[in-house]
Order: sequence, then C-alpha cells, then structure tokens
Amino acid sequence: MSYTRPSICRLCHNGCAILVEVDNGKAVRVVGDRDNPVYAGYTCLKGRQLPLQHSHPDRLLHSLKRRPDGTFQPIPVEEAMDEIAERLARIIDRHGPGSVASYTGTMGYVGSAATGPVAEAFMDAIGSPMRFTPNTIDQPGKAIAKALHGMWMAPPHGFHEPRVALLIGANPLISHSAGAPAGNPRKWLKTAIARGLKLIVIDPRRTETARNAFIHLQPKPGHDISLLASMMRIIIDENLYDKDFVDDNVSGFDELRRVVDPFVPTEVARQADVMVEELIGAARLFAAAGRGYTIAGTGPNMSGRGTLLEYLILNLEALCGHYLRAGERVLNSLTFMQEQPPKAQAIPPFPGYGFGEQMRVRGLGMTLAGMPTAAVSDEILIDGEKQIHALFSIGGNPVAAWPDQLKTIDALNRLELLVQTDIKISATARLADYVIAPKVGLETPGISAVTELLKLTATGIGSAVANAQYTPAIVQPPDGADVVEDWELFYGLAQRLGLQLTLDKLVALPLSEAFPLDMKNRPTTDDLFDLMTRQARIPFAEIKGHVHGAAFTEPAVTVAAKDPDWPGRLELADAQMMADLREVAREQFDTEISQSATGFDFRLISRRMLHVYNSSARDLPGNDEFHYNPAFMHPADLNQLGLTPGDVVQIRSERSAILGVVQIDTSLRQGVISMTHAFGDAPQYDDALGQIGSPTGRLSANDRDYEPYSGQPRMSNIPVSVRGFTEVALN
Repeated sequence: MSYTRPSICRLCHNGCAILVEVDNGKAVRVVGDRDNPVYAGYTCLKGRQLPLQHSHPDRLLHSLKRRPDGTFQPIPVEEAMDEIAERLARIIDRHGPGSVASYTGTMGYVGSAATGPVAEAFMDAIGSPMRFTPNTIDQPGKAIAKALHGMWMAPPHGFHEPRVALLIGANPLISHSAGAPAGNPRKWLKTAIARGLKLIVIDPRRTETARNAFIHLQPKPGHDISLLASMMRIIIDENLYDKDFVDDNVSGFDELRRVVDPFVPTEVARQADVMVEELIGAARLFAAAGRGYTIAGTGPNMSGRGTLLEYLILNLEALCGHYLRAGERVLNSLTFMQEQPPKAQAIPPFPGYGFGEQMRVRGLGMTLAGMPTAAVSDEILIDGEKQIHALFSIGGNPVAAWPDQLKTIDALNRLELLVQTDIKISATARLADYVIAPKVGLETPGISAVTELLKLTATGIGSAVANAQYTPAIVQPPDGADVVEDWELFYGLAQRLGLQLTLDKLVALPLSEAFPLDMKNRPTTDDLFDLMTRQARIPFAEIKGHVHGAAFTEPAVTVAAKDPDWPGRLELADAQMMADLREVAREQFDTEISQSATGFDFRLISRRMLHVYNSSARDLPGNDEFHYNPAFMHPADLNQLGLTPGDVVQIRSERSAILGVVQIDTSLRQGVISMTHAFGDAPQYDDALGQIGSPTGRLSANDRDYEPYSGQPRMSNIPVSVRGFTEVALN
C-alpha cells in the first residue's frame, strides 16, 4: 500500500514541514510540504535524504552490550534496562546520586521533543544535578550575557520588518539557523533585500550569505569584539543612537563610552585588516536604519570571550533601540506554551553564572546556559567526593563534539558505566557499556516546539510568525527491530528503580506546573506532549488538527505600556564585561603579538556544510558532498605549502594534532583554515579520515584559554600549523 503523509523533518533546528511518501510500510521519498504556510515546500538536501536514515546499512536495530574483550553482543532492550538499573543502583549506593551524569546532545532535543524533559525528570528523581547539554560548548554567552545586560520584556525587532541586519560569523543560507527565520532562508533573504533590508556581514570568509551583503567586513579571525566596540564608539560619538530609548531604559552609557574609547576606527580597521571606510559605513548604516537585528554564529562564540561578544551585541541593540514598543503587535508569539505578557520595559540584570551547583575545577558552576560541559571530563577523572562514575549520553557524540578529545576519551574509559543511545556505532558508542538502539525521526511522533522556542535564545533566530505543527509516527521500525524512543530508556529505568518521574519542562524551559507520570502504565509520546503543552497559548488539540501545520496569529498579542514608576533598566556597563573589554584593548593595542612568532601561522575556524548538521547525516548514501571533513584553505596558501587539493596534512595546535584533507576555498582569507565541528573518531582511526573525517575538538585543551563563566575553551580561531603528511593516503 502506498500513501503520502505530512510530517516534520527532525534533522536540524529548522524543522521543515515535509511530505513523506510511503510504499509498503517504508518511507521512500521526502519533499517539502507546499501546504505549510511558513515553509511553503522548502526542505534541504539532508531532509530529502531522510528515508535513507531509516534504511541505513549501519543502523542499529538491536541494543548492544559490551563483552569483557571489548566486542559487543546484541541484548534485548528490556534486558539491557534491567542490567543498567542494577548497576546504576550500586553506583548510587556507593558514591551518591551526584556520581551519575547525563548529557543530552543536539539530537536529543531536535530529534525528540519528549526526551529532554523525561531525562531531566529522571535526574531530578535520583537527585543528581550533573546534567549537561551542548549549550555550554556552543554559544553559552547568549544566555549569560542576557542576564548581565538585563532583558526587554517585549520581543526585539528581529524578523519584524527589519531594515538592517548585522550577521557576525553566521551563514543561514547553509546553517538554517542564526540570521534568518525558520523556513526558506534564501527566499526570505532575497525578499527582505528587495524590500530594502541592508545586510551587513562580518566574517573571515565570503560565505554564501556574505555574497548578498551590502557591506561585508572580512577581518582576520578574532577581531569581532574590537569591531563591535569600534562601531559603538562611532554611534555614540556621532549621536546616532536612540537617545529617547537610552534615556528612558538604559544605565551605564557614560561608562561604556569611556571603555570603548581605545577602539579608534582607524586602528581597529588596521589590525583587523578591513577598510576603515567600510567599518564606519557599517556603524552608520546600522544605527540609521531604525529597525534591525544582530546575531553572532557558532564560530565567533567559540573563538574566546563569547560572553563579552554577546554582551556587546545586546549593547548595540539597546543603543539603537531595536525592541518592540507599546502598541506594537508580536507576530512570533509562542504556541506550545504561554509566555509572559509583553511590556515595553526592562528587567534589570540578574545572576547569569556561578550560582547553584558548583564543580570542582576552575571555579565553574551552574550558568543560565546549563552546567559547564567542557569540565565533565575532569569531573570523571579527578578522584574524590562528587566524582562522576556513570554517564548517560543521549542523542550526542561526546568523543567527536566535546573539546579536548584526548581527555574526553580518557574520561569515558574511566567510567564505571557509560550508556549511549545511538542509531549506529559512533565514536562514543565504541566506548559504551551499553548502546541502546533508538527509533529514528519518522518512526516517532513529534512537535515543532524546538524550532519555536529558539526565538527565546537571541534576536535573529527562530520563527518569524507564530506557527506550530504536530506529526504522528509515519512509519514503523523495520521488521524484527527492537528499538525504543530515547525517553523510554529513562522511564524504564525509573520503573525498575522505583522512582516517580515528574514532567516540569517543555524541551528545556520550565513549566509553571509539574505533572507526575503514571509509573505503572507507560504513557505514549502523545501523552507526554499533552502534559508538556497543558499551558499552551494554542490548545494542543487544535495544533494537531492542522495536519500541515498552521500560523496561529490569533488571538493577537500586543505589547503593553510600561508600568507606572517601573525602575528596571538595561545595563550597558556590567563591571566584569567592562573589565574584559579593557583587557581586549590591552591585548590588541598594547602588546600585539604576531601569529608567526608563536610558530602557528594559521587560524582554524569553524564552518557549516549544507549536507550535514554537525556530523549528523554526513554518511547518508544519497549525499554526494564530502563524507569527510575537508580542511578548506585559500589556493595561495596551498601553493605556498606545496600542496594540492586532496592532499593529507597534519594540523597541529598547542594541545594536539589531527589529520586533514585539504580542499580549495577561494572565499577564505589567506592564513585561515575552515573545518566543520564534530567529525572523526579516536586517534587510532585517523587513517580512515577519508570516510569519517577529522575531529577538530582534539585541538582544544579544556583547561587553557577558556571562558571563566561557562568553562567553554577556544574551539574556533585556534592557532595551528600545517604541514604535508605522507604517511596516510586518502582512499
């Protein structure tokens, strides 16, 4: 029997609306759903290859248990849960609940909206605060800076009729995230530019998005902060800022002006190697536009001082008054949950880091972005009280994704219990005691809550209009498969341990009411969605009734006026952020050290590729792009090093070295290498780099050059050397 059903792609945060053709119980074709009002038929290469994920020859259809000799044997999933629960109980009895940690990776949220909340409920039930996510190794500064700056109680302009957009290291035409709303990024950007949007891009690479820019500043890596500081200096000195908004809602203006004083445009432009006229022009254009937004991508946030970068972005937005005012309509209200009624007033600063649970290393503690993931390896390796002895890794791949890969591998090998849910034998699954085989996207129900909630992360990300969609499971797992949804692992363990699970989150956001689960009768995923959306602005039943998804613009949400005598103000001059900015000025203007003097003549920066999401989907048979992780370089650099495309090179940092396969990218500056994050495996598999790629996380040390607020080390803009390597041939 053949049929076509609407669904949601769950390979990345864009959450495209799709149509799935099914033949004899198997998904055979995916296309975009033209009946969805937001996506209008759009989907990307990854999404169109989705059926191949379900039938991939390497897919795990049964869970695995490690034998004493290191090999794996199949094990029924219920039996695996019996054994895991027994081992877990012994670990908790000996070492306490804090000895158990969880890591819910990107696909643990994108792939299954129910997994994160149930995993959190399980950790709450055993009493462990040691739960980690990618948030603190990928743009944690967005959340932390918001606390230090304060928050406007109405949305920013964002995608609401912007006249200018400043994108810093963001490439939405490829990444489908920061810089353009959920949907078709190319069509949206083209339409917005035709309506008068002026696009400003700061990026060391002339990306696909930068080619559409009105102004493209192509600096040397590592100068984003000084460029932003200089732009603010220009805007303040030329009285281009929104004086009414600043006078009514902002503190720290005079101190900010004093601290940005060293960032003279001519000197900043010289050091960043951009044209001063374009820097000044960008500042004037951004301030004069009236409506706009700024967004920084993963690369700049991984380049050191990500919190300061995000803080300066918020300052720039406040100086230009890029927030909705009283009487304006909010077009992208939440649907799956209620949000605080919008008002044209500011919440003053509040703690963003260092509160709650404290870790044993580097003075790190809880942050608004979560617990510091970069420190998990230390917490496993350091003996004593509060040592981590067991780890659940759900929808992620720590060996490939975490910084300091060598230390990560040592730590995972040290664990008494490592449980990994995975659709294949990944780099982390190789080290696990148990690998739980999960269902994949089209075999599970889903909701578009992750895509919707992105708007709360930062301006310039998420949906442009309030829209939502639900999908049932479209196909069943292959015959004979013994697979479960990720969340069912935690529910099954809780049953065996006699624990009560209570849902109190929607994806990663707290609900105003907690809902205990029935621990005798296993709920369905729809039951969980129903609980998670009890306080939704749009009833879940109504969302489910729109099988192609819908835009929910009614009832209308309008920004209310400021409360009488409201005292809250946004802060432009947080003391710690200003101290950090002074330090940047000293580093760049007082004691500039050339890159060549360190012995590392190149800078390695991160990038996205269209056919992968981090490393997800990189090996789908239908993808004709690179299955590995190319080391893109400027042709002049290859020529100078005597290299040709396809050559294998050794890329070395102060911490370690990886192998890479060089390819030409004329969009790069000279002296820059550009690679994608989260590829590769342990060092013993380096000779297979042509199939599995290169792990850039091995080049970072987690205890050097790290962000003191989140613990994130430098994971992009890494000083490296490059030399030809003939011991490995690319097959």
